[in-house]
Amino acid sequence: MSDQYLKPAGGDLPDIWRYWHDQRPPAELVHLNSASVGRSSMATLRAFSEQADREAAAGFRSASVQAQPLLERGRADLATLLGVQPAGVAFTQSGRAALSSLLAAWPLHAGEAVAVVPSEWGPNLTAFTNRGLRPVRLPVHGDGRLDLTGLEAALAQTRPAFVHLTQVASHRCLVQPVTEAARLCRAVGVPLWIDATQALGHVSTGYGADVIYATSRKWLTGPRGAGLLAVSAAWWDILRVRPVGKHPESVSPVALLERPETSLAARAGLCAAVREYLDTGPERVSQRLAEVGSLTRSALAGIPGWAVLDTAKVSSAITALRATAGQDIAAVKAWLLADRGIVTTAEGRSRAPWEMAEPLLRVSPHVDCCTQDLALLREALIAAD
Repeated sequence: MSDQYLKPAGGDLPDIWRYWHDQRPPAELVHLNSASVGRSSMATLRAFSEQADREAAAGFRSASVQAQPLLERGRADLATLLGVQPAGVAFTQSGRAALSSLLAAWPLHAGEAVAVVPSEWGPNLTAFTNRGLRPVRLPVHGDGRLDLTGLEAALAQTRPAFVHLTQVASHRCLVQPVTEAARLCRAVGVPLWIDATQALGHVSTGYGADVIYATSRKWLTGPRGAGLLAVSAAWWDILRVRPVGKHPESVSPVALLERPETSLAARAGLCAAVREYLDTGPERVSQRLAEVGSLTRSALAGIPGWAVLDTAKVSSAITALRATAGQDIAAVKAWLLADRGIVTTAEGRSRAPWEMAEPLLRVSPHVDCCTQDLALLREALIAAD
């Protein structure tokens, strides 16, 4: 890879986002892949490494006690973001682990329906069917957004075990109206579960859902190996949980879903990342990411052999490109990385099997994306075979 393709040092960024950029290790590549792994800050990496150092120096148990103030502050921060009580937040190993724990603890019966939209994340559909549930489709508008009138009618006709929405789609620019859906579900007593894996750190998540789960490593830019689960207090008593090890009687059923054999260093890093996100300002971040998404779609429009999906104004920084000249998406993604130092994602149909008709190239920059980054990607796509 030629030096001319190395990541620009912050480019034309406003001061606040240049500061965000400068708080991270120098980028050697053009990172347009936050929907897969965001770049952690030095403070987050330091929280991770300091916890690991304490465990090596003082032993796990002593280091665990020392970590409690940081973890409890992080739990409270997450509760604020997700609109639940702190006792309703559990740390998990990942978003997928959170969903697995929840499916095991919730009183569900084989054959029960779970209502989803056609854009549902493929591994979630697999998790539901493996649990013996029956995914059923909710009506959507032409752009894939949930039809709220259709949801209200569907809930009046039949009662699913729960409604499940992936708030921000992984494979394209699509954000579901979860606040409105929560109101409709609450009115009839049907729990609403939200997969916020692509939402936390990206868009607003305090919307009154009954269950929310997410990961650390994407838009929140925390470390890999940490996730979270939040459950509204109204549903704590139905959870079927069994304590593992010694727990005080006052521990909530949600906290009992946490596993003792996990990385406290990853949790410490997650808590540091959440605090940075709150200090920066969630609304400010979401506004910037909406702007970045719009800039990305504009910059990539009109490239021969490529078509930008979802050009309408949507508050998501995720952009998907169709290959219209027979290009191999996986090969283009590999060439962009090897030849131009640009990190993107090649998306297979399994990501959203009910909706995706073909592979897509995903571009997902964070708040420090500058016009030079997008210009480099545009030039590279024009040059790609």
